[in-house]
Amino acid sequence: MARRRPVMVRLAAAGVEIVENGVVVDRWAYADLRRHDGGDTARFGCAAAEELARLEIADAGVAAALAARAPRLHPSDPKRGRQRLRIVVGSLAVAVSLVLTSLYLLPLAADRLVPFIPIAWEERLGGIADQQVKSLFSAETCTAPAGVAALDRLAARLAAAAGGSSEAGAPGAIRIAVLRSGVENAVTLPGGRIYLFDGLLRLSRDPDEVAGVLAHEIGHARARDGLRSLIRAGGTSYLLGLLFGDVSGSSAVVFAARLLVDSSHSREAERAADAESARIMAALGRPAAPMAAFLLRVTGAKKGREISLLLSHPLSEERLAALKAIDRPTSGPPLMDETEWAALKAICGR
Repeated sequence: MARRRPVMVRLAAAGVEIVENGVVVDRWAYADLRRHDGGDTARFGCAAAEELARLEIADAGVAAALAARAPRLHPSDPKRGRQRLRIVVGSLAVAVSLVLTSLYLLPLAADRLVPFIPIAWEERLGGIADQQVKSLFSAETCTAPAGVAALDRLAARLAAAAGGSSEAGAPGAIRIAVLRSGVENAVTLPGGRIYLFDGLLRLSRDPDEVAGVLAHEIGHARARDGLRSLIRAGGTSYLLGLLFGDVSGSSAVVFAARLLVDSSHSREAERAADAESARIMAALGRPAAPMAAFLLRVTGAKKGREISLLLSHPLSEERLAALKAIDRPTSGPPLMDETEWAALKAICGR
C-alpha cells in the first residue's frame, strides 16, 4: 500500500538517488524520469519503478536541476496518441455525417413530409414566419386603397390562371401584398403568403415584369416550397448547431453554414417556379421573358457570378435564356391599364 514518507535526494551521475535514514533505498535513472501533475509541487515518477511511486520535491531549485538532467520528462505516449487519433477521427466522422444529413437526408425528409402536413398547419407556420419577416426588415404592408385594389385584381387573375384562388379564407389561397422596404426582392412564405418588396416594385417598368415575378412566387406557393424550406432550415440549424455547440442555431457560424447548405437545394425549385411562371403568363396571353429580363436588369448581367455558391437563384442570364426558349407570342390584352399601373406603383404612398 502506497504511503507518504520524507526522503532526501542526491543528484548523482547515473541518476537521482533516494536516501532514507542515511541509506540509498532506490536510484532512478534520469532517462526513466517522467513528470506528473502535482499542482504547486514538482512531482516525478519513474518508468522502471513501481507504477504508483512518486517523488515530490518542494524545493523549486532542486526540481529544476533534476528536470534539466531528465531527457524524457514528457515522452510521447502511444496509448494517448491512439486515443487522440480516435477522438479526432470520431469527431470528423460526426461532422461529416451531420453535413451529409443536412445536404441529402433533410431535403429528402422534407420532400416526404410536406404532402402529409395539412394546409391549416402550413398557414399557421406562415403566420409565424410572416411576423419574423416583417420584424427582420422593419417593414409594414402598404395599404394605399387604389394600389391595393389594383394589386388584388392582378393577384386574382394570376391565381385563377394558376388554378387557385386569391380570396382570403379559401384553403390554399394565394395572398399577395407589398411590403414597404427598399429590399429588391420578393418572398413566398408557407401558407401562400407572397410579399413583393417595394424596392423591387419601384424598379419595374411595366405590369408584365411584376406579374412574371408574382407568377414565379405563385409557383413556389403551389409547390409548397416555403414549407419545404422551413423544414430544411429548421433541421439544418439544429444539426449544425449540434456540430458547432449552439443548438439554438443563432450563432453567426450556424447562420452562414445554413445559408450555404440551403442555397444548394433551392435552385431546382427556382427553375420549376420559372416554368410555372411561364405557364401562368401563357394562360393569360402574356410573355414570361420580361420577368427574367427584369431580374437581369436588377442584379446586373455579371453581378453575383463570383459568389454563385451563395445564390439560391440561378444566374439571371440562364433564366432569361430558359424562359425565352419556352415563351409564347403575346396574344392577350395588357394585365393592367395605365391608371391601375400607376396606382400599383404608388401603393406605398410615394
